[in-house]
Amino acid sequence: MSNNDWALVIFLGVLWGMSVVFVELLLTYLSPFLIVYLRVAIGALFLLAFVMIKAIPFDFTVENIFNLCVMALLNNVIPLLLITIGQQTTTGGFASILNANTSFVTIMLAALLLPHETLTLNRVAGALIGVAGVVVAIGCQSIFQIYDGTVGKYLILLATVSYAFAGIWGKWRLATLPTIIAATGMLTMSALILSPYAISVHFDEFARLDWRLIQYSVAFALLCSVFAYSLYFKLLREQAPATY
Repeated sequence: MSNNDWALVIFLGVLWGMSVVFVELLLTYLSPFLIVYLRVAIGALFLLAFVMIKAIPFDFTVENIFNLCVMALLNNVIPLLLITIGQQTTTGGFASILNANTSFVTIMLAALLLPHETLTLNRVAGALIGVAGVVVAIGCQSIFQIYDGTVGKYLILLATVSYAFAGIWGKWRLATLPTIIAATGMLTMSALILSPYAISVHFDEFARLDWRLIQYSVAFALLCSVFAYSLYFKLLREQAPATY
């Protein structure tokens, strides 16, 4: 990878890490579902506005819609709900450690499912070093939470598997789409999937949102969805799935 690509990977990692902090903050005030819904819905609105203003073309084929729908489930709906629910019973630091396993899981699955993604010693070592780095940064004492008896850690581990499949699916089926279209389409499909439940069950919670929570949610969506997914799909087109 070029130095520019490495810079993008590092910046993306920072944005992913910030999402754990935002979730931990918002869980004090909102339900896990509404946190996820606001993140994808606000992000989708910003990106849709950008696409319409720039008049960026999109081919509305059944195949593209289906591919984006699957990506929305694998990369947004399933993992974001699992992580947010999981963080109710574990710390943000431990969630970061568990989520760092995504690269390792992706490497293993990509080697099995994608013919051109060979399992090399450098890739495995790089993923393990990344996990070790997160452990050192967060604190080794967080590892022992694995024995605390809560289910949150298992939900977050399941989320890493979903993320791994998302990276493979995106590389396989979405690599030809423009970056901004892939990010916009995925977030839009995520919002559409979650909207019926959000409106029917969480309407009262919407009504209780104050200006401070709206600001937090907008910042969360812009940093960890709009900017992060734009970088994610850019890297997805150029690098192996396990890179990010």
